[in-house]
Amino acid sequence: MRLDSANRSFLALLSLALLLGMYVLCGAVGSVLMPLVIARVSHDGIAGLLEGGRMLPVLLFIVLVAVGLAFGTRSVVRQLVASRRLARRARGLALELPDGLALTASEVGLGGRMVLLDAPERFSFAYGVLTPRVAVSRGLLEDVSEDELRAVLEHERYHVCNLDPLKIVFVQALSAAFFFLPALDALRARYLAARELAADRRAVRACGRGPLASALLKVVRGPDWSELEGIAAIGGSELLDVRVAQLENGGIQPKLATLSIAGATVSLVGAALFAAMFLAAVFSFGGPAALHRATGTGLSAVDLLSGLTCAAPFAGAGLVAYWFIARRASRLLTTKQERRCRC
Repeated sequence: MRLDSANRSFLALLSLALLLGMYVLCGAVGSVLMPLVIARVSHDGIAGLLEGGRMLPVLLFIVLVAVGLAFGTRSVVRQLVASRRLARRARGLALELPDGLALTASEVGLGGRMVLLDAPERFSFAYGVLTPRVAVSRGLLEDVSEDELRAVLEHERYHVCNLDPLKIVFVQALSAAFFFLPALDALRARYLAARELAADRRAVRACGRGPLASALLKVVRGPDWSELEGIAAIGGSELLDVRVAQLENGGIQPKLATLSIAGATVSLVGAALFAAMFLAAVFSFGGPAALHRATGTGLSAVDLLSGLTCAAPFAGAGLVAYWFIARRASRLLTTKQERRCRC
């Protein structure tokens, strides 16, 4: 996997979200709030725990964390369900591959991963979380030249080799889990744009600008299928301007939108409120002194930074888990050409 701008954005989002998530779960909840609750129960019993409403800030903080986890889990489940529905629809619309399409697919490294759909609309997309495939509609096949078809398949090959359908599941879920931090959502949008630009550059290197540009104009609109949300498609009017700008600039990626001032402000406010809820929960149990008695640590800057060293191994384990999942998915690409993908 080449570390282009799309993959850098993905790794930045995944690493940041995992580090924040583990810092909250392992540090704030596991290493601070739970020891405080246990210490209070062991000293004063359940009655002392409930006295004066001291559990209310703790419950509010845990509820907020639980809501984020629920949103992230719901996003994963919805995407996996949509992926299965899309695969089922593709199987129902699948046609026998013409010899010309099968040959071109094999030449670009998509042999065994090509599906022709019986649909009059002009579209193509990569789909499948662990077994990525490329779908091309009958309408598109009938309306493109051989060079345009090759450009479309080279574009989709980038998505297959880089496992973009799998990455989408992660980035959508992470931005949903941290719904109070629009900065992560901005990273998600940046990745979605960067992956299309990177796939276009791949197609231009293989086929030139002309075939890709004319193919783009033919697939601006895709089918109105609910299952298509989040898939890696060559078409889509929402990024057409920036993709055309890249073609006009000779393949140089145009500057992508960064985090807006409003988004940064909301993220800072969200992070501050989240931290304030955590501090309120700690002080409801006696503050740093009570925390020191329960755990031997406090809320100094050194203690808070040391929490990062505790969270980092768990975040690293998450990255390793993703690497194993991605490696397994890569092994499912069966042809020799696909095994040599280095996108």
